[in-house]
Amino acid sequence: MAVLHPRATVGPITKVINCGFHFLVRTRIFAHPRVLVYCGPALVATQVLCWATLLLLGVSLIVWPQLGTGITATGSIPTDTDFANAVYYAGFTITTLGVGDLVPRTPGMQFLTITAAGLGFSFFTLVLAYVISVYSTLARRNQFANEIEYRTGRTGNSLGYLRAYLTGSDPSLVNQDLYTMSSNMADLLESHHFYSVLHYFRFSEPRYAMSRMLRFCLEVSSMMRAVRQVDASKVAASSEAVDRLWHASLQMLEETKRHFVICNSIHDVPDPRLAIELSRSIGYTDDLSDHLKSAFVDQQSEWLHDLNALAVCIGSEPQEKF
Repeated sequence: MAVLHPRATVGPITKVINCGFHFLVRTRIFAHPRVLVYCGPALVATQVLCWATLLLLGVSLIVWPQLGTGITATGSIPTDTDFANAVYYAGFTITTLGVGDLVPRTPGMQFLTITAAGLGFSFFTLVLAYVISVYSTLARRNQFANEIEYRTGRTGNSLGYLRAYLTGSDPSLVNQDLYTMSSNMADLLESHHFYSVLHYFRFSEPRYAMSRMLRFCLEVSSMMRAVRQVDASKVAASSEAVDRLWHASLQMLEETKRHFVICNSIHDVPDPRLAIELSRSIGYTDDLSDHLKSAFVDQQSEWLHDLNALAVCIGSEPQEKF
């Protein structure tokens, strides 16, 4: 199901594997950053191994009662009827090796052998397609992370980005950039919904953390919405572009919470520092600055807890940026 119908809400076996793996990497032994970078590849390998084991076990259980009757050894050699021999027959049938020392004698076993060989060939093809899809999607996610990094001058600080666009005079550039980011976020949402294993890929570089990408997009859209409430003349971007980024980022966070986040965060105190610094850059009066802080904190309260919980889950704690 994880390959043919890849949605995060289905696939009981894959879901159990992912949850077990998540709890495992949260233990003290496996929580080291140098270990976490191998979390994603290890989970993919574990999934494939479990799928292969279940396929092999299923065919073996069907074959086992037929050893010595429906399936016999070639020549005059007695047929070994233990379970290991059933696994051996199922294994070389699924892998299409065709060793030939065990032969199906009845029409039912001959049909089963052909079916198992077809399943084995399909299994390896689907696994290859799954792995290629996961890593190509991961490459797109990392590209988006790099684009955010370049937008902030390789600092991850949304203040510089907001200061440049809120004081800029060309709204078309702002709108184009916001539409591009919201489109990338929508692609990110669907790809993680299709392949939940992507949540478990970690990198040593902080810029690749999902929490950092979401923090940037949510801070940008929240601040632009807050500025629009206080002084609409300062926002060059259209409300549609801002709202699209806001909703895309918020939905990504909600879906991540539903299918991945099982951690708690103690960093839930609203942080108005971004609004304070931006007020100084724009030249707001104290009264407008207070209104902006209040509006931004209201926006921030909708996502701060869940985002910090995500940061805890993936080992990327909230950063001190100002």
